[in-house]
Amino acid sequence: MMSSPAAPRPEARYGSDRTPQKPGGVGGKIVAVVGVLLIGAIIIALAQFLANRDTRDVTISMVSHERVDDSTMRLWVDVTRDDPDVASYCIVTAINYEMAEVGRRELLIEPGGDPIQRFQVDIPSRDLPVSGSVYGCSTLIPDHLTIGPGDAVE
Repeated sequence: MMSSPAAPRPEARYGSDRTPQKPGGVGGKIVAVVGVLLIGAIIIALAQFLANRDTRDVTISMVSHERVDDSTMRLWVDVTRDDPDVASYCIVTAINYEMAEVGRRELLIEPGGDPIQRFQVDIPSRDLPVSGSVYGCSTLIPDHLTIGPGDAVE
């Protein structure tokens, strides 16, 4: 036995047809275009981030540490610069038993010297220091670390 297509349902008994109609406007197309543009922007931003994340001009690594007294930590660090003729600075920290930062020191590295240099840095601390850590480096020197013309240090 073959089935025949369903006969139309009486509207008076079952109500009007509520089958979803195909949208006729451009709203769906606009949403699709905005979605494609958004995905494209995310892909471009991600590509730029991946290309620039490993281009560090200056890096620092901790070699050793020593507690000088209850309020001073001494670190030995190696600073590697791609271009030794460019001034740079690094930040090192002293930490306590809870791994909280209890002291911080900015190390200004003048232009010149070898590409890899070792520095000894004493960090004053506000609590008992037990270790040290390196925070990072940059070639963008903050204003408070620079000496302007006429501000010669004697």
